[in-house]
Parts: sequence; C-alpha cells; structure tokens
Amino acid sequence: MTRLMNKAQAMIGLAVLLCLGSATAGAQNARLQVDHLDKLFPNAVETIDVSLEGSLLQIASKFLSNKPEEAAIKELVSTLKGVYVKGVEFDKDGSISESDVEAIRTQLKSPGWERIVGVRSKRDGENTEVYLMLEGGIISGIGVLVFDPKQLFVVNVVGPIDPEKIGQLRGHFGVPKGLDLDFGGTRRK
Repeated sequence: MTRLMNKAQAMIGLAVLLCLGSATAGAQNARLQVDHLDKLFPNAVETIDVSLEGSLLQIASKFLSNKPEEAAIKELVSTLKGVYVKGVEFDKDGSISESDVEAIRTQLKSPGWERIVGVRSKRDGENTEVYLMLEGGIISGIGVLVFDPKQLFVVNVVGPIDPEKIGQLRGHFGVPKGLDLDFGGTRRK
C-alpha cells in the first residue's frame, strides 16, 4: 500500500499545485461517503481508516507545539472541517470490484466537483483520479481515488483549502510524510 499511498500523496500535491485560490468558503457537500468500503476490511491484508472531523481535528491540533512549522499546521487545520482516509489492500487481484470504485466515483461526478487529474496504467492496472470541489472559485474539498485490482485508497480533505498551505499536513493527522512537492515556492527538505 506504500506505493499506492505515495502516488496518492503526489496526486494531492499536483491537484493543489494546479489550482489557484484562497481559503474562505465553507464546504457542504465535499464529504465523501465511503463507509461501504468497511465490508472489505475483514478480508484485507492491510487497512487504513482515518476520520478526523472538525472538533476532533481541533483537539488533535492542540497536541502540536508552537514551533513555527506546527503553528502553521494549527492555522491550516483551524479552517478544515475534516480529514478522511480509507484504504484496503488484498493479496490477490480481483478483490476490488468496479461497484466499490463506482460508488465513490459517482459522488465525485456530482455538481461542484471537478476532475483535474486522471492517470491510468494498463501495465499494472493502477488508476489515480484527483477531484476538487469548488465553491465560488474557492477550493472547499479535495477527493483522491487511487485503485488497482488489489488496492483501493481514498483521501478526502473537507473545508476551505489554501493551495499554498496544504503541504503542511504532511506527517500529521494520518497524512503520510512522503509528500515531497513544491508548495508556494518553498521546498521541504
């Protein structure tokens, strides 16, 4: 799942880099419903399930220090409504059904969502799709769907998102550290 997660992280970063805007709008419909994936957990060899809603996200941010980097994360998190990550990995191909993927993709095709990245590999069957929810030209949600015949991974960030600050979530609240892209002209070392 590490390979899949790294690709998802890169796609999130790419989505953010491709967008302009600032964080001022609320996100009403940006929360994806992915509970149907819970039925896959018992047979999976690896799972991830992170669900941090507004108040829990605020409580979790209180554990961050006042060092400049963590203070910036606190500021970013103060505007978010939630961070949700769900993923499953299996030993054999065919464990992920098209209906599992379509249930998520259908939500991401609803009004307000715009697909900005689509990557498909015929070699290994891996697919990556990145969507943004825009409200009045402001990013109010990010949805990332990464899947292949053995794995399915969904990332959903809900709330007004400043594209120059989203990279600060790396390594916090279930977002892996592996995101290594240029955000707002500063590169993480």
